[in-house]
Amino acid sequence: MDGSDLNGNYFLNLGVFHKGFATAKDENGWFHINKEGTAAYSERYWSMEPFYNVLALVAVFRGNRIIINEVGKKACEI
Repeated sequence: MDGSDLNGNYFLNLGVFHKGFATAKDENGWFHINKEGTAAYSERYWSMEPFYNVLALVAVFRGNRIIINEVGKKACEI
């Protein structure tokens, strides 16, 4: 990689891409994006981890933690 712009989108914070997704933060919270810079789902979260084996641990704004899949569907609540 030469450091050039990948998708023309800008975020307040951005994680590294891993298996096609990266964590990103906009003015509404954290979410996952694909390499085109498109959100994988519409929800935003207080904090989150990258996907591992198609699941990610996220903290919702009211303090609970849940595990979501790559399309943002809740797999379980912690």
